[in-house]
Amino acid sequence: MKILIWSYMFSIGGGGRLLTNLATALARQPGVHYVRVVLSTQTGFKDRVNTAQHPKIDIVYSEEDIRNNPNHPYIADCDVVYVFWPHGPAFVDFHKPTVITFHDATIFDFVPPFTPGSAIREQWDKAKVWLERSTHIVVSSEYVKSRLVAHFGPVCQSAFLIPHAISPSKYFENPALDSALAQSFPFPYFIYPANTSPHKNHYNLLLAYSRFSRRSRHPLLLIGYNTQMLRSVPPFWPELASIPTLVSLIKRTGLQLDKDVYPLGLVQDQLVAPLIKNAYALIMPSLAEGGGSYPVEEALSMGTPVLCSDIPVMREHLARRSAEVAWFNPESPDDMTRAMESFADNYERYKQSAVRGMNDPTISWDDIASHYIAVFHSAHYHYRGFYL
Repeated sequence: MKILIWSYMFSIGGGGRLLTNLATALARQPGVHYVRVVLSTQTGFKDRVNTAQHPKIDIVYSEEDIRNNPNHPYIADCDVVYVFWPHGPAFVDFHKPTVITFHDATIFDFVPPFTPGSAIREQWDKAKVWLERSTHIVVSSEYVKSRLVAHFGPVCQSAFLIPHAISPSKYFENPALDSALAQSFPFPYFIYPANTSPHKNHYNLLLAYSRFSRRSRHPLLLIGYNTQMLRSVPPFWPELASIPTLVSLIKRTGLQLDKDVYPLGLVQDQLVAPLIKNAYALIMPSLAEGGGSYPVEEALSMGTPVLCSDIPVMREHLARRSAEVAWFNPESPDDMTRAMESFADNYERYKQSAVRGMNDPTISWDDIASHYIAVFHSAHYHYRGFYL
């Protein structure tokens, strides 16, 4: 099978790790001739994949929209097109069997503040065409499937459920913390790895953390795209939606940078695991996720205890995990603070539970890739009028 992965852009951080793991796993599957990944230079994807170790992967940077030319050499010889991130661009027919992964319906369930209706309607219109005209749809959780059905109707009932996996456990063996980073902040710290999109819920997290009685003993590390912008000092407000709101909240609540809160920005992939491994706990206050939380899965695989939003997708995700998790209502700062206080009171119990659960059985990326290959084969036949 010859697979073309087209993804003009994806979320920096989690999206990049997902695509890296999936693309390399697809290339390892029997019968795969090549995996050609076509994306924008801005993704920096060539820095993520060592093609010498994965000779079946061909990474192509292209700023043109190759979809407009079905005879394009990147498309012509492939058997199936996989659109990893259909969120944003308009649908254009590849004239090939096309499979998409629809990661979440967050933009429709948690509309960012002050967003005009026309902007959301534009996203809805684009999504509707992708969902109706793609050969097959993949989702990473039953929750996402249910939300797509709620927003777009029965066309989404036939979506294939393929969950996410994490890197093999050997990736996490004895991750050492970079010495320069280790000297930059005090231990033991909470960590939240996420970008600053409003649904990631930094506002309620910061408000709850400002009320946490033991914050002087447990600073909060924020890593992820644009978190460094929280260091902005008025009147030099950043030209980025929602960041000035968070900056003003930090000032108003008296939180001190590099004492209470450490906004570190986007850190290199190889530093994410050590930072999580050495954390007091990982906190995940997001209002919405797609297939669950990659950082939560990483934390539990390394014995780092977790405090987590009590939302359906996370309950679904963590049903296969044995570790005790401190749940809270992400829309209630008071409940989040309560969870922090109770967690600190009972830390050893949560820590021991997380350590015991490190070896919970998990699915591998090769397992996930084999499911995708089956969907690709189905799309290949379905597109030609045959049904498996």
